[in-house]
Amino acid sequence: MVPKGLSVTHGPGEKDESDLLESGDVDALFHAAEPRAYVQGHPHVARLFSDYRKAERAFFAKTGIFPIMHAVAIRNNVVEANPWLPRAVFSAYAGAKKVMYDALKKLGWAMISLPWVGQEIEETRELMGENFWPYGIEPNRNALEALFQYSHEQGLANRELTVEELFHLSTLDLVDENT
Repeated sequence: MVPKGLSVTHGPGEKDESDLLESGDVDALFHAAEPRAYVQGHPHVARLFSDYRKAERAFFAKTGIFPIMHAVAIRNNVVEANPWLPRAVFSAYAGAKKVMYDALKKLGWAMISLPWVGQEIEETRELMGENFWPYGIEPNRNALEALFQYSHEQGLANRELTVEELFHLSTLDLVDENT
């Protein structure tokens, strides 16, 4: 259901998002990666926030929300047949993240090879804490509930969902103990 006053059309399959931006067929693109048109410097394609880092940091400071980029899904029937699986998958991801955090602390400057990477990591920790990519429901509840609210308001969902109905009961109390 699309909210009143908003029109949604699908772009032609033979054009990618950059073609649509360049031609003016679409006005905006929401994406984690820069489209080709932006990277190549098309004169009519720009960021909505020129200093997006500052805008994102201010948004996080105000709301505590850093948008979730990925999620792991397991079908309910698979969980019912293998009740140990959600905890095992969660633990594996949390363990891998701990390895990455430890490597960043120890050798981030060498692994990434960007100027000021040490300062960036330090500033990120100051703003977001040691566990700046938190796993689990509770540390992400605010972001999830905002996602559900926006999805409903923007017509992507016909009602506002809840964490408890969307996530398997066995996952609601999983805690990332590695950070």
